[in-house]
Amino acid sequence: MKQIHILIFALLFSSIMSAQIVKNTANTKKDTKTNYIWQDTKEVQTKRRTFQEATEYCKNLELDGLNSWEVPGFVELFSIIDTKRYNPSISKKFEYVVAKDYWISKTFGNASSKEAFVVNFTGGAFNRKKMDKLSYIRCYIK
Repeated sequence: MKQIHILIFALLFSSIMSAQIVKNTANTKKDTKTNYIWQDTKEVQTKRRTFQEATEYCKNLELDGLNSWEVPGFVELFSIIDTKRYNPSISKKFEYVVAKDYWISKTFGNASSKEAFVVNFTGGAFNRKKMDKLSYIRCYIK
């Protein structure tokens, strides 16, 4: 039941946010409503990583002279979901998208279950996934 409430909140939040995505640099997009900068490279749709690998990848990413990248949280990743689209449920302004699971920085149960949350860009739903399994990552800068 708690997951349903979170999902409803996320859907309402994402529809209110309605990201305004514009090109920022050759490999990034910017949401002009939140000022978040998003990675938009081929690697976003071709390379899957474990949760730990995704965290390290974002931490060490330098892209178009930008650093300080992070794994997005619930609010950040849901802010780019386009609730009017399905498969993929993300703005058409992103060039590189796969309608699969993307890591979120939030772990489940303080990581005691060795699970973290993912958002699936087929329909914008979230779920838990074992942290040693592979998912995609789209890093962002606050």
